[in-house]
Amino acid sequence: MRGGNVQTVAEKKFKEWLDKKGYPYLYIEQSKETFPEFFKGLSKRPDFLVIVKNFGIIAVDIKERKDYNFTLDEAEEVEKYIEFERLTRLPVWFVFCTRDNYETWYWIPLSQVLSCEQKENSSTGAKFRVIKPNECIIIQLNKNDGLSRLIE
Repeated sequence: MRGGNVQTVAEKKFKEWLDKKGYPYLYIEQSKETFPEFFKGLSKRPDFLVIVKNFGIIAVDIKERKDYNFTLDEAEEVEKYIEFERLTRLPVWFVFCTRDNYETWYWIPLSQVLSCEQKENSSTGAKFRVIKPNECIIIQLNKNDGLSRLIE
């Protein structure tokens, strides 16, 4: 968990895109002081709650990667967001982008992540999910794509 109110470049770019498109959202400040004791160790919290017209509220966690190797740690990401969904009844979406391209966003719901390939780190034994870019819904900012792509 990040300390203070430090946004990643990807989170800033995502917020700018939401503002430009006029999408309603809540940014969830990520400092330790704003995370209730109840959730610690049990769940994670998303970066944004986004209101999608005619669909509802979705929880969005932004993932910035140096390349197209999209992975999620099973214990620290997947299982904790399963618990967040269970507690809040809000669907969780992961949004990946690469550090060299903040114009293309790869969206995948947690429910679909569960069917992605699971691997194990040979040195630590930690399990993780591998998300291939073609398993995601691609939203390209330079093509003026919008959130309607999520419910097509």
